[in-house]
Amino acid sequence: MTTETLTTGWEPDGPVGDSLARRFVHAYADRTTAMAARAGGRARRVAGAVLADPGSPFGYDNAVVLTAPPDPDDLRRVLDDAAAFFPPHRWWVLLSLFALPDLSGYGLVRVGHPPLMFRPPGPLPAPPPDLRIRTVPDADPADFERVLVAGYGLAEVGRPAVADPRSADLLHLVVGYAGDEPVATAGAGVHHGVVEVDWVSVLPEHRGRGFGGAVTAAVCAAAPGLPSLLISSDDGHPVYRRLGFWDLFRTTMWEHPPS
Repeated sequence: MTTETLTTGWEPDGPVGDSLARRFVHAYADRTTAMAARAGGRARRVAGAVLADPGSPFGYDNAVVLTAPPDPDDLRRVLDDAAAFFPPHRWWVLLSLFALPDLSGYGLVRVGHPPLMFRPPGPLPAPPPDLRIRTVPDADPADFERVLVAGYGLAEVGRPAVADPRSADLLHLVVGYAGDEPVATAGAGVHHGVVEVDWVSVLPEHRGRGFGGAVTAAVCAAAPGLPSLLISSDDGHPVYRRLGFWDLFRTTMWEHPPS
């Protein structure tokens, strides 16, 4: 019988750089906690998870991120911690790279299993000639917020945390303009040796013109020598595939809906 300890790659004291998946989950967790701190919100690290509450009306800003595969007892503790951490009315999401059981008994609703996608470093395509891409703050931050809210259909929700100017130096944000009209957005954070891409949006009337891929490429270029990772929506999946992203595996996402 061997007495050797075989690593899983998810031990709390293991190197963050052990795998792309581990890099991504810690980049995502660190980015959400940093945004919460800048917005005057709260963050908490518990065994196997990070909880971040910037107080955003947009639920995907308020997150519980599992940082290791949970056993049933661990998962119950994390969910109990989340119930105590977030105000009862808060809209928040649970992101897991690992398969989870049915969590509807905790008042959560299944969002789905969006794929985690990876793009190795490499040449990036030029934007279409009818799209001009500018980086915030050279681009008006209000243009970024306006397009993001409209593109995600969140006009009735309120300002997302990414639009808070106190987080501006944490992120690489771009706005795409068709003529003088802002029509597309994307953003990224660079942590733990990866570019973590998010906030890709295109106004509905400008979709199908290559703008989503162009702004995604622009934020991948924030650190062109590093791999890029993102969690894809169904609509965005073919856009990212054309850009050279590969499917790694499907994640699991649940949400605590707003009251």
